[in-house]
Amino acid sequence: MKSSAPPQASQDTAKGPQAATSRRRHDRLSLRCPVLIQLAAPPEREGTLQDMSPQGLSLFTARPIEPGSRCTLRLVLPLPSGPREVALAAKAVYSSYTGPGVFRIGMLFMALSPDAQAALHELLG
Repeated sequence: MKSSAPPQASQDTAKGPQAATSRRRHDRLSLRCPVLIQLAAPPEREGTLQDMSPQGLSLFTARPIEPGSRCTLRLVLPLPSGPREVALAAKAVYSSYTGPGVFRIGMLFMALSPDAQAALHELLG
């Protein structure tokens, strides 16, 4: 299985040489909640959301997910208007071993439904 390290986090919003090294275009919102991961091949697996941006998210799960794997992520977002269940189409971009039985998975959103897009916009601005 191919594994790579997660992209560098963008903590500093200042412009300059250090800001140019980050591959992220948006800050991430730290958000912990359960995620149901539906891959092409059953069974479904459970994970825990770590953080989210308009382009993707990272989560923790007990088993790796091969980079390039497409899935549907089902979770309840704590929106200002009230909790809303969403289904997010995503593709794994990295899978990193972080400890016994714990893998951090980076996901990039794919073609999101208008409802999912609206929910992300309400949550992230």
